[in-house]
Amino acid sequence: MKVREGGESYNVVIVGSPNVNDGYKLVNNAAYPQISSDYAKTFTVLQSLHCDVFLGAHGSYYDMESKYARVSAGVNPFIDPKGYRDCK
Repeated sequence: MKVREGGESYNVVIVGSPNVNDGYKLVNNAAYPQISSDYAKTFTVLQSLHCDVFLGAHGSYYDMESKYARVSAGVNPFIDPKGYRDCK
């Protein structure tokens, strides 16, 4: 999504939980035959996004605690395109 702050526009990406929970069947899933291709597409889409502000379903995804501790006037550690690109 796009957000504006201080006259600037930023691309924000909020990553959900791109993992496979116990009980999910990615191969030969009769109830959801395209599940494996949809799952793979998730990573293709995430890699294609331009991200200025990286957020996630869990703070550990984007180093929330460390970034929050560094919030100060004029500096926004949440603007972190490199953090998004480097996220594994």
